[in-house]
Amino acid sequence: MTATLTRPDAGPVPVSRRRAAPAAVLTFAGTLTAVWVAVAIRAAGRGFDITDEGFYLLSYRWWDADQRTFTGSQYLYGPVFALLGHDIVALRIFRLGTVLIGHLLFGVAFMRWLRQRRADAPPTRVWEAAGAATIVAAGGVVYAWLPQTPGYNDIVLLGALLSAAVVFALARHAERGDPAPAWLPVAFGALAVPVLLTKWAAVATLGMLAGLAVLALAPAGLRAVWRATAWALAGFGAGAALVHLLVVPLTTALPPIIAVNRLLAQSSFAIPTLLSRYLTQTRPTVATLGHAYALLLGAVVLAALVHRPAAQAAAGLLGAVGLAGAVAYTVRDGGLGGGPVNSAAFVVPLLATIVVAVLAAGAGWVAGGHRPGSRWRTGARDGVLLGGLAVLPLAVASGTSNVPLKVAVLAFAAWMAVLVAVVTGLDRRAVVARGLTTAVAAGALLVATCVATGGLWRNPYRDVPRDRATAAVPGVPALDGVRIEPARARAYADLRARLAPYLDPPGRKVIGLDKMAGIVVLLDGRTVGEGWYAPADPARIRAGIAAECAAGPPWPPDRAPVLVFNRPVRATDAGLIEPCGLRLADYRLLAAPDQTGGFTVLVPN
Repeated sequence: MTATLTRPDAGPVPVSRRRAAPAAVLTFAGTLTAVWVAVAIRAAGRGFDITDEGFYLLSYRWWDADQRTFTGSQYLYGPVFALLGHDIVALRIFRLGTVLIGHLLFGVAFMRWLRQRRADAPPTRVWEAAGAATIVAAGGVVYAWLPQTPGYNDIVLLGALLSAAVVFALARHAERGDPAPAWLPVAFGALAVPVLLTKWAAVATLGMLAGLAVLALAPAGLRAVWRATAWALAGFGAGAALVHLLVVPLTTALPPIIAVNRLLAQSSFAIPTLLSRYLTQTRPTVATLGHAYALLLGAVVLAALVHRPAAQAAAGLLGAVGLAGAVAYTVRDGGLGGGPVNSAAFVVPLLATIVVAVLAAGAGWVAGGHRPGSRWRTGARDGVLLGGLAVLPLAVASGTSNVPLKVAVLAFAAWMAVLVAVVTGLDRRAVVARGLTTAVAAGALLVATCVATGGLWRNPYRDVPRDRATAAVPGVPALDGVRIEPARARAYADLRARLAPYLDPPGRKVIGLDKMAGIVVLLDGRTVGEGWYAPADPARIRAGIAAECAAGPPWPPDRAPVLVFNRPVRATDAGLIEPCGLRLADYRLLAAPDQTGGFTVLVPN
């Protein structure tokens, strides 16, 4: 059953008011987007995290030379980084462009599909533009807590959103009776290549989206489904061939990725371990949501379910109190702060948006879905498509070792799209329900903007606030154009200056323990084994170093690796470098740590 495009239960609405509301939404969402975009541009030249961000940059700098990694993101961003002249600031701006374009394409595709279900929407493109702008504004959450440099989460997120855009475009063509252009399923198949190369666990996300695509094409018949499937497979094959021929041979890239992921699957990424961790980490967030939003959620259900004046008045009063309590919680507990330090707080209001959307939709369907002509007689197909969007952020987070809901909110735009569908689909007689869901949508966009600007400027990932990152780093070409905290700038400059005789030409092997891939970057060095040295997993470090030297040390006798420590040297460190025939006894201290930026630096005798 397809969506009914009429609504006899709605009274006449003045044309001027129908046109004014989308224009106001467009202005509101556009202004919020402009705010976090401006902050992202201003912050692009400040700050440098030597841990995760350093790992990304190290893998991109030597993307075609060092293949020992758990993710293939270096084969996508590495060539881009090279084309940008290894300019960190330019790479951060490039990321901003991909975030904006990816969310815009998803927003436009979704709103064009939704238009076919909202016959009473204003007959102007401003309506679609307002919805798309709302989805783009929600995309600011990408900057809530991640490093500024793009990473593997960006590829999975953008791939999922663009694939969802294809699904809704296919649905729109199928319902109109138009043959879907071949490039849509081709694009769907091609998008799967970088996503799978980046994160193998994303196969579940892509499988779900593929199922939604088949459902979207169902109105066009079985032949259209088979045709699209063939084109998608062709797109996947073409994408894989292009990567293999133009970027990196898959026979070279895949074996190390598979080897590292097998190692992880036996330890910290084992499925039982992940599921137990997810349950433990998710339970407090859900409990907080129930405590802080109980009144608001109850008011939304009551307002959408019962339209009698007394019930609407009660729902309005309950909703006002609930909104006030939710705002108080968000402000008091740091839900507007952004950054990893506030992630447990801002995840709650963002998660609340999809809970409100689902409850309002369910109550609206119960209240009027059984009546002919009701907007809620949308049929199972639309419900599954929107349900897929509701689940998509959780699917994007699957396979992560991080807090799952913290990763899921990076795809907040999908939840905002569902909320847009619900807000525009509520019965106009349910005035309070429409008011509450609209208030939740507006509040969610404000939260998204606040956490984006907070994560970019006040609480950046593992770094100082950007207003304290004011010093250039002389003598460190890798950080040209980047300003960091003055004390760190002096430390990095001292370290580079002391090691200068050992770093020419660039590409000297450097072992940085622990989590110091960024130090290797600013020394123009290359990693030994994996670029990510996790102190909690020494077996992984040793396995990576051993793989590097499986056929013998890959460096001349006079170019043995430099060792850099951000802690005292331990006896156990000897076992990490032993597979390459290296001994701590063959090294000497370069200088006192206070002369090398506070780091312990060992150079070959």
